Amino acid sequence: MADAPSPSAPKKPPTRRFFWPGGLSARLLILTILFVAGASAIALPAALASFEEQWLLDRVRAAELASMATEVAPDQILSENLASQLREGAGVQTVAVLDNDGNRFLKVPGPRLEEPPYLVDLRDQAPASWLSAPFQTLFGGGEGRMVRVVAEPRFYKAQFIEVVAPDAELKAELSAYLWRLLAIMGFVSFLAGGLVYLSLNYFLVRPMQRITRSMERFAADPEDTAAHIEPSGRRDEVGRAEVQLERMQEELRAALSSRARLAALGEAVAKINHDLRNMLTSAQIASERLAALKDPQVTQAMPRLERALDRAVKLASDVLASGKREEAAPDVR
Repeated sequence: MADAPSPSAPKKPPTRRFFWPGGLSARLLILTILFVAGASAIALPAALASFEEQWLLDRVRAAELASMATEVAPDQILSENLASQLREGAGVQTVAVLDNDGNRFLKVPGPRLEEPPYLVDLRDQAPASWLSAPFQTLFGGGEGRMVRVVAEPRFYKAQFIEVVAPDAELKAELSAYLWRLLAIMGFVSFLAGGLVYLSLNYFLVRPMQRITRSMERFAADPEDTAAHIEPSGRRDEVGRAEVQLERMQEELRAALSSRARLAALGEAVAKINHDLRNMLTSAQIASERLAALKDPQVTQAMPRLERALDRAVKLASDVLASGKREEAAPDVR
């Protein structure tokens, strides 16, 4: 004999692997902030690269102006004291120029470097290297690094001007600029997210919440008149949903009302049918007693009476069966 199947264990509600608010408004706010922050983050490398390029170009122009002092110096040779002042004022270590004949001139000499500097060529940069340069400045190497910047000269008629400078100041200003950008991005993200949230909440979420509350109240009590939704007159999808919901509520109320009337009518018919069956049964018993009499006239009328009673009983039984109701056995008294 097979064992009876064991009752199935109750299903556990699904667990969420990460926090995700259940309300539409909260989800809309979070998604808007994330999308705006993501769009801002895409522009972050370009902003940092542009800042670094402009900073290096300004340093090259300052060094180029400082190196013009060699043009008025005796024999175009700078003293150590003047060269040190020019280096300190321009924030560089050395300034050199490559003329159109391919000769390299050291305009502002500097101390000997312990490690070779890394190169940044402002004349022609690939987009990938241009975008990655600020992150290499911020996170690449250690302290005391030097950067060798090559750019087109503005005042010299030469192929390029070359400047060697420490990148510590660039790294500090680039880091401060990054934090300012992050603060602005955060503020813009929350501001844009809040504005989009308020707009969509007013035009979409609140009307949907109104429709949802009306549907829930109607499902709990269809006869409640307060559950009836009043269309707002909007011409968009929300307005059409309100109109269709109002029509559905009216049709369901009419169907429920018709069903209630039919149920009441069925109960009345069943009660009448029950009483009629009792009376017909009593009449049938009386006819059987009359049939036992030996009166010729009664014997002649009995078949017709029995056929009429049988048809009446069958009609009552059919009416009762069509209503799908079970009636108690007729009370024969």
